[in-house]
Amino acid sequence: MENNDSEKNKKIKIKGLDHLSVAVPDIEKAIDFYQNSFGCEVSNTKILENQGVKIAYVDLGNVQLELMEPYGETSPIKKFLDRNSSGGIHHFCLRTEDFERALQTTRQEGMQVLGDGSASISHHGKKFFFIHPKDTFGSLIEIEEDQNDH
Repeated sequence: MENNDSEKNKKIKIKGLDHLSVAVPDIEKAIDFYQNSFGCEVSNTKILENQGVKIAYVDLGNVQLELMEPYGETSPIKKFLDRNSSGGIHHFCLRTEDFERALQTTRQEGMQVLGDGSASISHHGKKFFFIHPKDTFGSLIEIEEDQNDH
C-alpha cells in the first residue's frame, strides 16, 4: 500500500485554466461580437496551417477565449462544425507545472493522448497534448506547459 505522498506525486499538478477554445464558422463575425457586444480586446488573427486553424484570442481578464475557424478541408475544426454548425466550446486548456510528469501520468493512467501519443509544440513555443474526451467525461482537454515550466 502506497502512502499519500507517493500517491500525490503521481498526480498531474494543474496551475490553472489557460484558455477555453471556441470553434466558430466565421472568425471575423466572432471577433466583432466580442469587441462590440462585450467590449473585449481581441488579438490579430493568425493562421496555423499545420493545425488547420485560423485563431484569435479574446482577453476576458482572468482567462482567454481562443476563437478557432477552420483553415483547409482537413481541419479538425471543420469536422467539429460539421456536427455543430453554429460553433461552440471545442476544448479547454489547463496549465501544468510539470509537463513531462503530466504526459507520463496521463499515459500511465491509461488515458489516450491524441495524435501520435507524444507532445507537440504550440505556435507560442509551449509543449502541449490533448486527452481524448472518452477518458475525461466527454470534454476534450488540452494540457500545456506553464510559461515558467521551461
